Amino acid sequence: MTTTQTDRRTDVRKTGTYDVYIEIDIDCEELLDACGLDYKPAEEDSSQNEVCISLDSDEYEDFQHDNNFNYADEQTIGHYLLNHELGEYVTKVTIYKPNGDIISFS
Repeated sequence: MTTTQTDRRTDVRKTGTYDVYIEIDIDCEELLDACGLDYKPAEEDSSQNEVCISLDSDEYEDFQHDNNFNYADEQTIGHYLLNHELGEYVTKVTIYKPNGDIISFS
């Protein structure tokens, strides 16, 4: 089953979470496994895996405060949410907010 942007928007509205989808190079599977992170193949790019991290409103507020979105990029966000080594391999980050907005870094 394929999850669409509409499905993801609906899911975050229901749960009230901020879902952060992080695309990371497929060659990092061993590192993701070693960190115990769940992932799946990215839908749009077969050379990428996708990790989803859900944040509640307090966690999102801390995340946003620590990552000035005017200056942050996908790797900076990867460093913050994953770790420094994995952050180097992040190619895209998409944030689905409970109000339906989407923020994307690539």
